Amino acid sequence: MKLIMKIGARTFKSGLSIFLALSIPAFFNMPDGLPLAGISAVASLQPSVKKSFQTLKDRVMANTIGGIVAVITVLLFGNSYFMISIASAVLIAILHQFKLNNVIVLSTITLIVIMMSTDYPIVINASLRVLATIFGVVSSFVINGILLPPKYDEKLFHLNNQVTDDLTRFIRASLRKNIQYPMMRKDLANLEKSIAKMKVYLGHLIDGDLRKFFRSSEYSYARLIVVYRQFIHTTETAYNLVETLHQAENVYNHFPQELRHLLIERLETLMSAHEQIILKWNGRVLPEEVNFITHKSSLRKSFMDSFFNEANLESYLQNEYGQSNAVIHIMSSVLDYEESLQHLNRLVSSFKKNHNEKSSEIKELH
Repeated sequence: MKLIMKIGARTFKSGLSIFLALSIPAFFNMPDGLPLAGISAVASLQPSVKKSFQTLKDRVMANTIGGIVAVITVLLFGNSYFMISIASAVLIAILHQFKLNNVIVLSTITLIVIMMSTDYPIVINASLRVLATIFGVVSSFVINGILLPPKYDEKLFHLNNQVTDDLTRFIRASLRKNIQYPMMRKDLANLEKSIAKMKVYLGHLIDGDLRKFFRSSEYSYARLIVVYRQFIHTTETAYNLVETLHQAENVYNHFPQELRHLLIERLETLMSAHEQIILKWNGRVLPEEVNFITHKSSLRKSFMDSFFNEANLESYLQNEYGQSNAVIHIMSSVLDYEESLQHLNRLVSSFKKNHNEKSSEIKELH
């Protein structure tokens, strides 16, 4: 039986960071610093460029403080086990005071290694090991922040496409009453997790912002974030529509045929528009295209009136208006999806017209 292992980008970058972190001390003939350099490289790899840069600053400061505490303690009180524990407690208290809680573990390890090493004078020991730790942190930042920065925009876009495809299939299946209720609950739960993951990607994308170093692309990058945020919001409205149709399945199944056809026609238009907007963002549709949702006032009025008339039927106005409310919820979800698509279409068109020439430059930044 073959064991097939998938090496992801983060795993590959971890290995590369360790190699670079070990190579630098070896090049400078610092064999005693190799273990700390490798440990620092592993502990410093972060999911975004901004967090990598913040970790670089925090770890350099924390390990420098740790080295100073170790040197002072050894020179004044020696390096007994008791003094090592006291020095560790003092270092942790100092790092707490400077709000460097996230780097306490590695800094404490550095302090313990320095205080227990007797190969060289304590000052040289501390300098070599703190420097080796900094080599490891810098290696992770170089790999993750400069050479191989994470491409969360691509991950977010591909996941958004996948979720959108699933949602449109579920909407069509619900409208044609081809959905299985128990399976749908599981599918909705999985889609909800995917949307949450998209938000995590967006957070990492924002954290990967290097605009402070590339001021010329600041506005374009900000607009890019706005577009991706609206992509997620539009996907959420589509998810809410699927969930509403699922919860109101019994009510929808009793709609008159004319109202069902009206709803199917409107949602087919919206879903087609959603797909076209994604193609527009991909560069496969021109920015001025997809003028889909422009509703003639008479058609919009007909759509609204049909739902309100259905909600006001005497048969619905029983059992505390539950079924009547379900009709309104369906209409509200459709309109919410429509408005979100309109806004997304405007944002994508505007970005493609005004910032498309900078797209490649922006992608390089994160």
